[in-house]
Amino acid sequence: RGVERPFTASAPFLIVWNFTDACNLRCKHCYQRADKPKPDELSTRDALRAVDIMADAGVAYVAFSGGEPLMRSDFFKVAERVVEHDMGFSLATNGTLLTRETVKRLEELGCEFIQISLDGLRETHNRFRGVNCYDRVIEGIRNAVESRMAVGISTCVTRYNLHEIDELIDLAERLGVDIFMHYNFIPTGRGREIVEMDITPEEREELLNHLASQIGSRHLSILSTAPQYARVCLGYGYVSLTHFDTFGQQLGKAEEIGFLAEFIGGCGAGRLYMALQPNGDLTPCVFIPIRIGNILIDDFLELWRSSDILNRIRDRRSFKGYCGRCPWREVCGGCRARAYAYFGDVQEADPGCPLNMDRWRMIEEGIPSPRLEAEVKVGGDSFD
Repeated sequence: RGVERPFTASAPFLIVWNFTDACNLRCKHCYQRADKPKPDELSTRDALRAVDIMADAGVAYVAFSGGEPLMRSDFFKVAERVVEHDMGFSLATNGTLLTRETVKRLEELGCEFIQISLDGLRETHNRFRGVNCYDRVIEGIRNAVESRMAVGISTCVTRYNLHEIDELIDLAERLGVDIFMHYNFIPTGRGREIVEMDITPEEREELLNHLASQIGSRHLSILSTAPQYARVCLGYGYVSLTHFDTFGQQLGKAEEIGFLAEFIGGCGAGRLYMALQPNGDLTPCVFIPIRIGNILIDDFLELWRSSDILNRIRDRRSFKGYCGRCPWREVCGGCRARAYAYFGDVQEADPGCPLNMDRWRMIEEGIPSPRLEAEVKVGGDSFD
């Protein structure tokens, strides 16, 4: 078959683990509707067993997310088991619990990267997160930057904060962080209640071009979870690794590096990673609430290789709308989470791309979306 484009790993390279539903904030856009821990969350014993299963399957990296992972008292014990298996790990956190002592423990344990959410300047961030926590987050960022770990700021862009992006990147530079990450807004979880705050495809395209144009001139990496960023970056002579990094030097003309971009393939959901929920359920990504199976009950690798929903996400030739015939299909592929959130189908067109304006006009005209109007099941059980 030669080299498959985009590449699908024989086992997930990365598992994003929503470690708990517990959180000390109430963010308007939270995909997890994080609040209090649910009674079916994995026990410490089962969480350790889940780590063993991932390691045996060949998973290389665990990204702890949530909820707020640091709300669980056994976080460090489980993270230590990850390290014992020679897997790398990172932490996505709201930053409010990143005391110097906690940062020191993370560093000593071998945490490689801390991603801290910052969704605006003081007033915007506090309004978005539901609690007056801005100063505590900035303190947490400063504590993290003092360590040897890589530190990133992640910003979910909506109409609330689109106008503040340049100021946020400036702030990130002043704080000394390594990465600024733009997160696509996905109307799932609590985000379904603020769907009107989504930016338009034209605004997203302008934003992605603006971000890509600053690669190399800033003292940090500028990334985006929007798969269209891969296409945009090619226009500036870069290959985007989306969640992970962009090559920090200009590599050459787009036609010379296009093969690498197609190999990486935009978003890696279902190809390079999948998500693990607090109760052990597995989903294609944290933003797609479709249950594939359970890590403690089902055969982990068999799910990865044979899941109908994962195979539908991988089959880009069957995507609907312009996504299925787009010349950038292998580079980008569109956001499957946005397709599912708006239309209830992971193979639908991504309405966040200007090449799918017919889908965006449907949304603007108020044509009912099966996903936003009612619970649906597509290739598995929805638990959102």
